[in-house]
Amino acid sequence: MESIDDIARQFRAARALLDIRQDTVAELAKVSRQMVARIESADKSVPHDAIQKIWNAFERKGVIFLEATAAYGPPVTLKKTKPKA
Repeated sequence: MESIDDIARQFRAARALLDIRQDTVAELAKVSRQMVARIESADKSVPHDAIQKIWNAFERKGVIFLEATAAYGPPVTLKKTKPKA
């Protein structure tokens, strides 16, 4: 797993991609909004299971977490949706 600093950046980027607020992420992940805020501020004392719940919630919404490169931190992207026929 990435460092908490990398996870915080990824979660903020994922939330921006989805254009949702922390309270919406909290609802999707079934954690408190304060927990989302703590993770996004890179609080090192957050429980691993809370990080995993939020990670899974983002993935259910189509977020893809990619590996970091030497030039860039760990990026995020959205799954491409199929056009409706």
